[in-house]
Amino acid sequence: MEVANNSSYNKYLIELMSKNELKREYQTNLKVDLYITLISLNNSNYKESIFLDEMNLIEDFLRKINNLKVKIQLKRKAEEIDELLENIKKIYLNNKKKISKYNKENNNIIDILDTRNPIEITKMLDKLTKEKMNKSANKDYYDKLRNDINNNILKNNYLIENNNIKINNTVITLDEFYDIFSYLLDINNYKDIYPNKEINVLHRQLIENIIKVIESECNLNNEIIPIILTNLLSKNIHNYEYINTTNFNIDNIKITDLYSFANNSTEIVNNNTAKWRKVLIPNEYLYSKIKEIVSKGMYYFKEDNFVLENIENTTSDFKISISINNIKSFLKDNLENIEIN
Repeated sequence: MEVANNSSYNKYLIELMSKNELKREYQTNLKVDLYITLISLNNSNYKESIFLDEMNLIEDFLRKINNLKVKIQLKRKAEEIDELLENIKKIYLNNKKKISKYNKENNNIIDILDTRNPIEITKMLDKLTKEKMNKSANKDYYDKLRNDINNNILKNNYLIENNNIKINNTVITLDEFYDIFSYLLDINNYKDIYPNKEINVLHRQLIENIIKVIESECNLNNEIIPIILTNLLSKNIHNYEYINTTNFNIDNIKITDLYSFANNSTEIVNNNTAKWRKVLIPNEYLYSKIKEIVSKGMYYFKEDNFVLENIENTTSDFKISISINNIKSFLKDNLENIEIN
């Protein structure tokens, strides 16, 4: 199914807005859209240290398992084996998300360790080691894919077909896509982008909630707003000048832009636009600002409002807000009426 199909895909997004149970054919699209939203929220914050830290963790984990196997084979003292076994379990439970990426067969690692059977432990160890070697061998390839996708996913439609995803000219399996962007499921891989501590907490809460939806497949709540905005703004909207933006509150805007709009207000023929006092803010300008802010993941929920705030050099450059009820109505109306491709 190609997401560029406006009518069917907009129906899927409207279905999300109304919280109805999604049709099976759209479940994968929702998961991909959740990841794409996290890509914007992460704003290309991937670092080489993410891979290196994970490799160090896995190598230490595998080394300790191998030591455990040897101690069992050599029939070391029970206390010595017990201590190492508990240490390995602690490492696993504290890093389950990362280690599970190497457990492609979803074996119960704790149960296998508890058998204290060298043969079973060796089988598991070999499989985990093989996957570690595969990831190391494919690192450069996946780094390139990640960069290509990061550069294109917020600008282009994607296509899901036969368990593959196509973004621009890049085609990979869905499993590879999820694996390449697995770092997005770790809240520690996101920067604090706001100078205000309270706002950073709100921003991180939004990210954490989206991660929870991916990991536990729980129901969406207000997270649907950035998901749909991110999706829409990756498309080309042709008739945005007819979109009613009067419910957006302009909280912060450059004074030079404001003077320009005030001096040219007679050229604006559509009054269904956002306003700063009596100055009309053209939809073309507002849309471009929203698109920029959403692509950089600079938004959060505060009380009953959805706030989009651009930060440049630690300073608020542009800020708008809208009530949660109004943004949901705005999105639903525009999903039904706007022209996109």
